[in-house]
Amino acid sequence: MTVGECMKREVTAVLPGTTVREAARVLVERHVGTLPIVDANQVLLGIVGVTEILTIFLPDFVALLEDIDFVKDFGALEDLEPKDVPEASTLTMKDIMKEPIAVEEDAGLLRAFALMKKHNLLDLPVVSKDGKLLGIASPVDVACGFLSAWAENRSHAQ
Repeated sequence: MTVGECMKREVTAVLPGTTVREAARVLVERHVGTLPIVDANQVLLGIVGVTEILTIFLPDFVALLEDIDFVKDFGALEDLEPKDVPEASTLTMKDIMKEPIAVEEDAGLLRAFALMKKHNLLDLPVVSKDGKLLGIASPVDVACGFLSAWAENRSHAQ
């Protein structure tokens, strides 16, 4: 089975000029955690996840700490709202997007999962040979595709 056979084909993608505020609205409305960034021809340019967006609101010092277990309460920072971070309204996807890790639709499921695991991805974009976004696969999509034949094969039980 290939990743193209188990991916989600309905993908919400945005353009590089989309602001963080607009992207946040899309994430909330669509209840997704990953936004592929595409050009006008649907060619995959980058990827932005909720982690990149939420990081904008984290204090800079958090990145310097090796261990934050001792911080039980962030105090006034817990009350921080997006409106309190002015750059959140002016930053665009182009400013925060990461280089995309993607697979072509004919890639095997183990390759797809290995990339997800290696790069700590919540979702893996699936592209055509010419780089156009075709879908997106989550670890659950890949696991269901990979494990379905094995789990349903009664002849090898026990």
